[in-house]
Amino acid sequence: MLKLINFVKKKLKNTFIKNEYLYHLLVWGIYFTLTNFNFYLSTGGNTSVLSIFIGMLLVAIILFYANIYIVIPNFLAKKKYLGQLLGMLLLLTIYIFFRYLSNFYLFPLLGEEYITYKTLSNQFFADSGWFATQYFLLSFGYWYALQGIEKERENKSLAVKVLEYKLQLNKLELDFLRQQISPHFVYNILSSVYFKVYKKMPDTGEIILLLSEIMSYSTSATKSDDEVPLEEEIRNIERFIELEKYRYGSDLDIDFHVNGSPDKEDQILPLVLLTFIENAFKYGDRNNPDRPITIKINIDEDRLTFYCSNVIQQLSTAKKSNKIGIANTQKRLELKYSGRYTLSNRAERDEYIVNFYLDFR
Repeated sequence: MLKLINFVKKKLKNTFIKNEYLYHLLVWGIYFTLTNFNFYLSTGGNTSVLSIFIGMLLVAIILFYANIYIVIPNFLAKKKYLGQLLGMLLLLTIYIFFRYLSNFYLFPLLGEEYITYKTLSNQFFADSGWFATQYFLLSFGYWYALQGIEKERENKSLAVKVLEYKLQLNKLELDFLRQQISPHFVYNILSSVYFKVYKKMPDTGEIILLLSEIMSYSTSATKSDDEVPLEEEIRNIERFIELEKYRYGSDLDIDFHVNGSPDKEDQILPLVLLTFIENAFKYGDRNNPDRPITIKINIDEDRLTFYCSNVIQQLSTAKKSNKIGIANTQKRLELKYSGRYTLSNRAERDEYIVNFYLDFR
């Protein structure tokens, strides 16, 4: 995604630079045609197009571009208003001087039809002032428009940088949160295996096999922020429950059901559901046949529904939950599925209930 954003930015910038000069020529051509066509017709075609073009060229270069690229950046942009006024007066003087040379020396050499002014008169200075006013105003409008465009570009560039930063921050935070979740999970399972191995029970091999599969899944799940197939996540939950059955034996009462079959396209962040299940085993009453730990997973077309409940057992101070696992899971969900999930985890009297819904698409 970041490569695509940078590619688009580069292409737009290069295209704008290549076409900028063409745009200028096109706009000036249209502007000169519209502003002088009626005047040309009103004189019956007696006015020379060449003289009009030379006059407009002088106006454009001296008053428009010189003001935009020299005077305004050095004075108005730096809030030196007196300098801006003096600079414009200097440009006006230069313009009148070159206009005088073209009208009273160049055009007479070209022929009688090019001559506009017979003598230096008030009309000459009035026309010069009128042209200067128009093009000074155009130059100011163009410069402020450029500033607005540049500001918009800076804002877009800043927005892209913020987006890139957020994407990087999200990835780092997801990786960090997993590093908090996975070691905690593995530690609990290793404790169970230790006691089983110590007692030399015959099912130790099965426990170790299940543990190795869980560790393999957990390790691969912490390598990136990519999702995993829901089918794999459910299989990992089943392994975890099997290990807990080995751990507690007949003392464990659990009601676990999976309804529906996940599609290959159904993806989920790894270890999310397991956090709630592990929490139920760790802090719930595992030996209550009337009110067992209940885990229900329902896959219905494009939606996952997860329900988990357990009776809250009285815990010692040393075993009180700091709720880091739940808090981290909520952050992961918000970073990855904002607007696509609903999570409700609450304590009601002596029971802790989790309801989780996720829209896959």
